[in-house]
This record gives sequence, C-alpha cells and structure tokens, in this order.
Amino acid sequence: MLFKNLNKAFVNPAIVTTLKLNIKTSTLPEEITAFPNLENLYIQSKKLESIPDWISDLEKVKIVYINSTMLSGVSENIFKLKSMTSLNLSGGRIQNIYIPLTASSTLTDINLSKNLLKKFPQNIQALLMLKNLNLSSNEITDIPLEITELALLSRLSLDNNGLTKLPDYMHDCPKLDILSIDNNSFSSEEKERIEAKFGISFTAL
Repeated sequence: MLFKNLNKAFVNPAIVTTLKLNIKTSTLPEEITAFPNLENLYIQSKKLESIPDWISDLEKVKIVYINSTMLSGVSENIFKLKSMTSLNLSGGRIQNIYIPLTASSTLTDINLSKNLLKKFPQNIQALLMLKNLNLSSNEITDIPLEITELALLSRLSLDNNGLTKLPDYMHDCPKLDILSIDNNSFSSEEKERIEAKFGISFTAL
C-alpha cells in the first residue's frame, strides 16, 4: 500500500510497499528501514543533502526516486540494493558517483540528469544489466571506454554536456539504439564527422 506519512505507515509496517515522502531534513530518516516489504521509495526535498550508508538495508526496494536540489552526497551502498531496477537522482548537486564492483545486477535504469557531474560514474561497467542511462544536463567532457562493456545498454542520453568528441569506440556498444548528444561543445568539423561516421543528426537550435 501507498503511504505519504511515516506516522500512518507505522500503524502496520508490513503492508507498506510504497512511500512518497517530503523530507525536511538534511538526511533520510533511518525509520524507513522499518518497512520489511517496501518496494518503491519516492522522496521530494529542498534540504536533503546526502544518502546514508544504511540505504542498502532496503533489500526489497525496486524503485528509488530521490529529488533534492541540495543533494550532493550519495553513498555507494545505494548500488548494493539487491532488488533495485530503477534509480533516479536527477536535479541535485552531485559531482561524483562511485559504483562498487560488487554493485547489484538488477539495475536497468539510471537517471542522473541535471546534476554537476564532470565525468561518468566510476566503474559504470559494473552495472551489467543497465539498459537506460540518462546523464543529460551535467558537465561531462569525455565518454569512457568502459561504456562499451555494458552489453545491454540501449539508450544513452548526454544532451547538454561539455563533450567535444564522440569516440570511435561508441560503435562497439552492441545494443545501443538511441544516443542523444545535442547541445554539447562539438566543433562544426566534429559534428560533420559524427554525422558521417555515426549517422547522427543534430537538432537545429
């Protein structure tokens, strides 16, 4: 069942499957771990600054959506959630993301758009089941070779970043069907090369 209030949810913790909360503190309340059947966690906040290590205790959570304009700290433990399939941390102030090599193998969708990332999440290749990756509206300047190790990646969004070159090894992403790279720092010559080599057309401004 869906609950928007922790006090009401505590009346019968076992029936809580979805929490939609407005958090007014700088970190998440650890009481969230009291719901053994929680599957969906939606957080809205204007003050939340970090995601704590205990987030990995939410063993049944499949969807994590955390939106806070102040969010800058993300524990690597969030990538150890055993059942998580979708992670959305868009609209924050995140500058770096570290993914442990022991990351969950269930994660298929990540949205880190509208943050302050200067590079791809470290160890992105550890997410073996990843299909959709949205890194648009960040400050990324390079695409790492490790992206070619994501055998199931089908959609990559990199609009509104600082890319100056699209590496040739992008051809080696076996399942990549949609690559979005509008509004980057490509020169006219590089755009022509990309259009010729990759068949990508740029959206007119």
